[in-house]
Amino acid sequence: MHQKSQSAIEFIVLASFMLLVIVSFFAVASSKVLESKEESNRRISQDIAEFAYNEIEMAKSVNDGYTRTFIMPQTVNGVDYSISIVDNRELIVNYLEHEYVKFLPSNVTGNMTKGSNNISKNKGIVFIN
Repeated sequence: MHQKSQSAIEFIVLASFMLLVIVSFFAVASSKVLESKEESNRRISQDIAEFAYNEIEMAKSVNDGYTRTFIMPQTVNGVDYSISIVDNRELIVNYLEHEYVKFLPSNVTGNMTKGSNNISKNKGIVFIN
């Protein structure tokens, strides 16, 4: 009788240990997947800001009289986002609760929106919309 109960206890301990190992593996794997998704969302918000910033930098580097219309997408990967210029100094993009801020060069005025944006340069000042 003693032998059977010892075998049953050993089996339960072994099965519990294996269950703990499997649960731990899935917990680590799911946290890595979540971390990767968060990094991807942060990069997307950065890419949106970089696209808009490059348009401003291009206008800043050319001569007066420059005019261009460019389009910011309405959604990215089917997800809504927001883009704005605050105090003519900061370009701010919010995408899935990730905020990315890019500081603008001096002499930039206006605001950026999703959709069509007009950018021009007159007297050394870059005007957006």
